[in-house]
Amino acid sequence: MTTASRRTILKATGAGIASLALPFPVTQAFAGETKKPTLVILYLRGGMDALNVVVPYKDQRYYDLRPTLAIPAEGDKSIIKLDSKFGIHPSLGALKPFWDAGKLAPVINVGSPHATRSHFDAQDFMEYAAPGLRTVRDGWLNRYLAISGSDNAATLRALAMQGLLPRSLRGKYSVLAVPEANVLRDEKMLKMFGELYGDGKMGGEGEMGQREDGVVEAGRFTAETLQRFKKIIATPGGRIDAKYPKSRLATKLRAIAQVIRSGEGLEVAAIDINGWDTHANQGKFDGAMPRLLQDVGDSVAAFMTHLGSHLDNTLIVTMTEFGRTCKENGNYGTDHGHGGCMFLMGGGVKGGKVHGKWAGLGEREMYQGRDLKVTTDFRDVFGEILYRHFRFKVPKGFFPGYRHSSVRGLWT
Repeated sequence: MTTASRRTILKATGAGIASLALPFPVTQAFAGETKKPTLVILYLRGGMDALNVVVPYKDQRYYDLRPTLAIPAEGDKSIIKLDSKFGIHPSLGALKPFWDAGKLAPVINVGSPHATRSHFDAQDFMEYAAPGLRTVRDGWLNRYLAISGSDNAATLRALAMQGLLPRSLRGKYSVLAVPEANVLRDEKMLKMFGELYGDGKMGGEGEMGQREDGVVEAGRFTAETLQRFKKIIATPGGRIDAKYPKSRLATKLRAIAQVIRSGEGLEVAAIDINGWDTHANQGKFDGAMPRLLQDVGDSVAAFMTHLGSHLDNTLIVTMTEFGRTCKENGNYGTDHGHGGCMFLMGGGVKGGKVHGKWAGLGEREMYQGRDLKVTTDFRDVFGEILYRHFRFKVPKGFFPGYRHSSVRGLWT
């Protein structure tokens, strides 16, 4: 079997692999260990409008800038107030109990210091955690896995619930990309995949042989982890009190919850959620963005409920490449902006408080007179996640050209 043929099978299954290097044995798993720290990243691709998610309802300037899109502070349809200054979009109502329980921590005015308004550049800069540096090609989460992985033999240590790995998980450390459900149900394809790589036969000598060896090893990793993943999600995990909505996001989160509860040692999981580029007809209570927010809020709330006591060791983070213009445009939407917001939910965070420094919406207070300023660098949040949640001491140079700072008050 040639290298090209094996790569064809990899492509057909949608099982993307970060690299050909395997720094841990793929046949071992944690024995009897449960409740390992887990990070779940939800990347809201397209540039989510932060101002209509965490609403500065006490700032009249917000209503002046958005005569048709601003969410009212009072009335039958209004924001859900968090404190005396900020509220969240009503479509996120399912998350309010977690705010009350101290498990939801929004971070405002967070983002990249780079001025780009290109989706592609901004996403690259955030996922590689290297704004402005185009030569970095290992994602920040892959760097963490590679550096910290020598003593972790978990088969399902990291995964992406999609056929293509997000850039944050690409790099030297092999990570499983889970194909769509129809591929997982294709027993013939999975059997052929396992037979193709299970014998461990290597290629010839020299450089081509080494490349063949790497493809075989990576293929074996994918075959084994896919089968293990499939077995976990097919196993009843006891009674589930959570009520998931009927959506693709909910299905993916439910599968992640099953892996976490299995005690397999999952540390990192990622899901992309597309559709946040709301240039036109963004919607106040109805429309594209409110529907997306409803799905995220309801799905994440069910996921956190499903986790039960595992929520104390699980951190869910939403992020987006940039925010949007403070002023609505002529198409009842918003354009590419600068500062955005993140939600951190679950174990360890100091919830029940809006974090970050609010810069204001005056013309002189906005970035370039039109956008939210960035007062918290996203790398500071990433560094805190690694240190506080994983107890990982971030080495010098981990964030190229940047020394991260702590985010005061974000952790208990």
